[in-house]
Amino acid sequence: DKLQVFTDVTKKEAKQVDTESKDGAFVTGMFLEGARWDSTSNSLEDSRPKEMFVGMPVINCKAGLMAEKQDKNTYTCPTYCVPTRRPYFVFPAQLRTKATPDKWVLAGVAMILDIGGA
Repeated sequence: DKLQVFTDVTKKEAKQVDTESKDGAFVTGMFLEGARWDSTSNSLEDSRPKEMFVGMPVINCKAGLMAEKQDKNTYTCPTYCVPTRRPYFVFPAQLRTKATPDKWVLAGVAMILDIGGA
């Protein structure tokens, strides 16, 4: 398994996408749990009070060879189908961060595909 999914969070909402991705696929409908996405700084930020899930902008997903080294300003965020998480892991997403990735690991930050009625 030398391939993995690479993610690039765009600043677009679903209605603003008018063409297909040149490399990969635009994906929408993902949610962050445990943090929020700041579109201004294009990075992870602390979640606001009483905010459990936050919708993500459109994400460009593409396949590529697995990187051996990880950028220090990138959090490898687990992506799950549902909020119960296990055993529904889908892929690791790379999200930009100003804080150390350890902060988000300790906070249990994850992306969720289907939050259901949450």
